[in-house]
Amino acid sequence: MVKDKGENCIIHCRVSSLKQMQEGESLTVQAEACKKIAHSKGWKIVHEPWFESFSGRKDDRPVFNEILQFLDRNPGLVKYYVFRSIDRFTRRGAYAYETMKQELSRRGVLMMDSYGVIQESRNTLEEFGLEYEWSKFSPSEFQETFSATTAKNEITTILTRMISQSIRNTRQGYRTRRPADGYLNKKVYVDGKKKVIQVPDPERARFKVAIYELTVQGLSDPEIVERINATGYHSPITHRWSTDRTKIIGKRGGSSYTVKQLQRDRQNTIYAGVVCEKWTAYMPVRAQYEGLVSIELWNAANRGKLEISANEDGSLNLIQGGKTGTKSIRSKHNPLFPYKFIRCHFCKKPMLGSSPRGKLGIHRPFYHCARGHKYWGLNKQKFDEAVEDYIKNLKFNSDVLSALEITFLNKYRQREKEIVRASGEIHRSISDLEVEQAAKLDAIVLTKSDTVRSKLEREIEALEEKIKSAGKERIKIHITRGDIKSFIRQTKYVMEHPAEILLNTSNPRLQEALFGLIFQEVPTYEEIVNGTPKLSYIFELSSDFSAKDNQLVTLRGIEPRLQE
Repeated sequence: MVKDKGENCIIHCRVSSLKQMQEGESLTVQAEACKKIAHSKGWKIVHEPWFESFSGRKDDRPVFNEILQFLDRNPGLVKYYVFRSIDRFTRRGAYAYETMKQELSRRGVLMMDSYGVIQESRNTLEEFGLEYEWSKFSPSEFQETFSATTAKNEITTILTRMISQSIRNTRQGYRTRRPADGYLNKKVYVDGKKKVIQVPDPERARFKVAIYELTVQGLSDPEIVERINATGYHSPITHRWSTDRTKIIGKRGGSSYTVKQLQRDRQNTIYAGVVCEKWTAYMPVRAQYEGLVSIELWNAANRGKLEISANEDGSLNLIQGGKTGTKSIRSKHNPLFPYKFIRCHFCKKPMLGSSPRGKLGIHRPFYHCARGHKYWGLNKQKFDEAVEDYIKNLKFNSDVLSALEITFLNKYRQREKEIVRASGEIHRSISDLEVEQAAKLDAIVLTKSDTVRSKLEREIEALEEKIKSAGKERIKIHITRGDIKSFIRQTKYVMEHPAEILLNTSNPRLQEALFGLIFQEVPTYEEIVNGTPKLSYIFELSSDFSAKDNQLVTLRGIEPRLQE
């Protein structure tokens, strides 16, 4: 490029954020002020003003780097770099200011602010027609350095005041950031001060609630993701901004849900109304608003990997579990001895189980106990038979049987309602996809561009896959009247024959928990055979039960017998 003999300039305008660009001194206002300076000096503006919405505290300044590249491509073209003020040039302090100033100086460009703080350098040997590096000085150097340092200190003061208050609000349970997906921010007034809380997003909250409900229902993570996508989920749509953050150049988002996102969202305490982040020192704080789900449901969905628990003073704990060490821990639940939780009638502690070898070398399984008293043991078969005979003679209390039946049915109806709602959401999602697909089919007919046609065909195929996937999910959750009647029959049968579930030894932990529902306290073996355990109010013992002979002795030749 041919060098221009006149004095040319360029203009650079900056704001820290989009909000400042819209509500503060806008980039256009800054540009007008800089243009007035250029016109008053008779300088020619050789490039459109550079606009930048970027923090002056950042080390990397994309727009400033772009300006340096322009100067390198056009050496000698520009003499003056015009900007609004030093705090608009940088807020990183005197050292950063001097470094950036030297970058321009090496390219033969002088800085000029619209307030006239910066003065051109002078030569102390000008009268002799000589010039050295040390003979040049800037009359405004002190003022420039002071302004740059002040700009940095202002940022420290402003951010300290703003961030410290945000931290206080966060630790009190208020929201100080953009809303989490599934929420909307809402301003409220507390003691005359404006605070921000989160409220459920009427469009997106259902997706987050479904994570926890479907997990508790036993669906696998891939199945949950399929269900949520089928009901119309897509990630939030946000703007993509240009490098200088002054123009919207596109959009991002609209993607389907993934298993990784599901696992991350499921462990996010904010959906249980609990704040736990850097500003709370990663300690859980109860939010000043309700969560999308209860803490109990959140805990159940996280299955012991994470658990929120409350202290007596109302504070919360976040307990992380599921850690595995190198040491192998032997399980106390031995399927060979399913009723070890029945207590010893002497020491009231749970029974032990083992298979000692007799004189003939044969191993025989025994329940036994000898904690602080003489050994007592009983053959496993007889022990199990006594427990199972007692359980088989249990029945639901007739006074509560009808109430339980109604409760079961109400719960099922509630679940049925949820499924019907999910089916409706999937149906609406399919309809929306079909409308979008139809619009693209119309567009493909009208277009004459092969490139556009190819792109539309790919989008139509993607929509077709989504429609098929959603359709499969709708069929999967469909409920018929026959299903309902079958469930009612099964429910009545289980209530009339409780032993069917109580004597299921495939899951020892579940069986022990179910026994906890039967008895007010875990019985001893002696109480079992005598028919005297303290039953829960919902159960009663059948009149057909007959007490058996007490066997509080061991078999001869297997273990030492208890001395009466």
